[in-house]
Amino acid sequence: MPHPSTEEEDRAETKLFGPSAVTDRLREVVEQLREERGGAPSSSVPALADADPELFGVVIATADGHVYEAGSTRHEFSIQSISKAFTYALAVEDLGAEAVHAKIDVEPSGDAFNEISLQPGTGRPANPMINAGAIAATWLVPDSEHDLRRDRIRDAYSRCAGRDLAISPEVLAQERAAGDRNRALGYLLASAGIIEEDPAQALEDYFAQCSVLVTCRDLALMGATLANGGTNPLTGEEVFSGSTVSRVLSLMSSCGMYDDAGEWMVRVGLPAKSGVGGGIVAVLPGELAVATFSPALDRHGNSVRGVLACERLSQDLGLHFAHTARVARSTVRAVYPIDQCPSLVRRNAEAEAVLVEHGRDAVVVELQGDLMFSGTETAVRTVREVALEASHVVVDLRRVDVAAHYTVPLLARTREELHAAGRTVVVVATDPELTGSFPGDPPLEVFPSRAAAVKRVEDALLREHGGPACTPSRVEPAESELLSRLEPADARALGALTVERAWRAGENILRAGQNFAGIHLIVRGDVSMSVQAPAGERVELQVLGPGTSFGELALGTGGKQRETLSALTDVTAGVLVPETLAELEEQDPPLALRLWRALAQDGFERTDQQWRDAAVHASSQDW
Repeated sequence: MPHPSTEEEDRAETKLFGPSAVTDRLREVVEQLREERGGAPSSSVPALADADPELFGVVIATADGHVYEAGSTRHEFSIQSISKAFTYALAVEDLGAEAVHAKIDVEPSGDAFNEISLQPGTGRPANPMINAGAIAATWLVPDSEHDLRRDRIRDAYSRCAGRDLAISPEVLAQERAAGDRNRALGYLLASAGIIEEDPAQALEDYFAQCSVLVTCRDLALMGATLANGGTNPLTGEEVFSGSTVSRVLSLMSSCGMYDDAGEWMVRVGLPAKSGVGGGIVAVLPGELAVATFSPALDRHGNSVRGVLACERLSQDLGLHFAHTARVARSTVRAVYPIDQCPSLVRRNAEAEAVLVEHGRDAVVVELQGDLMFSGTETAVRTVREVALEASHVVVDLRRVDVAAHYTVPLLARTREELHAAGRTVVVVATDPELTGSFPGDPPLEVFPSRAAAVKRVEDALLREHGGPACTPSRVEPAESELLSRLEPADARALGALTVERAWRAGENILRAGQNFAGIHLIVRGDVSMSVQAPAGERVELQVLGPGTSFGELALGTGGKQRETLSALTDVTAGVLVPETLAELEEQDPPLALRLWRALAQDGFERTDQQWRDAAVHASSQDW
């Protein structure tokens, strides 16, 4: 029944990068609470009384099927009263909410789980989470044409857990032997007309459902099925309808933790159900489930360590229903390799060829919205998944509205894991609060724009896969991209006509509105091309390096410069000044014609590439 792709991806990530930062956090919780010695295992039956009090496990399962676990998460124990929520859901699926409500109310009782009481007048149990209501819910589940009631109940649990669960004969025999109080409840229900036949078989099936063996991981996936609206996130099977799940979660909120339900909702704030076997499952609808297992119980019948673990995770990860993020767009806005949206740097032909071949080895992950736990977990998981194939990851945080206090530490830990595996992670951010406390060695590289970050990883790819020709520090005019379109003799002749000029870093080379000042062939240094946006801010269009050219665009805009060109570093260029170009047209018209043809070809190819990049970037937003 498992969904192999999700589990195989998780195993591959763990093998390469080690445990996720989320798993590490769960391990910390287990270690921090392991020395808690309060409470004792249930003495109701020997199988529970003999449970090892040292066992302790915690699991988080997301609504899209990713599982994080720490401690004793694969040890089987009896589900006990946690079964009540799922049997009630099955009864509602079979008979409808109104028919079930006629037999079982939905009001908190404030009583202990095994209190012998029915509502005056109606005779109904207060809710399905106490034993009287649970026995009634079990009776309401009918046999099918092919399966007995207890098999249908066990099958429903199995479909929620994503594996075939079994009833423990040993626990069932002990439950039967110690079941007099529950038998009294069964016959009381029959006397009130809630159970309309001999309750003996319903009681046997109730004992059987409490004896189903589960692990902490099973409970988390059962909870994740509820978090996912009734569909198992691993198998994709719809077990319960959304309306049934809404009803069940509402009852878990008000009644799932018995006479401690009010305190639980204040401190933890999640619909939950506990069992005297030591398990607890808590659900954050639409996002995740937390399951814990530890046999020692408090006076309410709830696991001592389990309650503390849920409380710790709810507070640390912001899971309380009153604190979770507003419903918003997906946290991951877009994921795309840099060859689909390159930097603003104009590369030479050698570099372009390398980036085309290796561009998918660097990927941008754009995040947005509120990075509370669910969003942070999705972001961490996405970065790890991307890094399975890509050596460089750019994480763009500019559209993040709110980040929880644990977001930066989890992202920082993820970066360290990836760095140890030979991956590079850089960040795009303008809010210093998102990166100011980012620990790590080497220090985190933070860029103010996506283009700058992509340039960083492009340069890394060129160093890894290209030769010196890809990133030359100096290119003579005759060897420039523009003049190399000509025959070597023509390129040398035009290169000899250039005038060398230099600018210091930060200086403006050409200003918007200036008259055509010649064709500039960059010999060394980097040049920024920018325009002023309508709102007044300056927008960088492109970064030009050695071997590229600028200034010629003014020839197509009435002789006026439309863009501003500034030196990012110290810059040297060979310039074909306007006077030299005019003389060339008079003295050597054929060479001048060949130069204009090269300019036109260069311009057409650049325009075509820019349109292609723009189209790819637009489509990548939904990639």
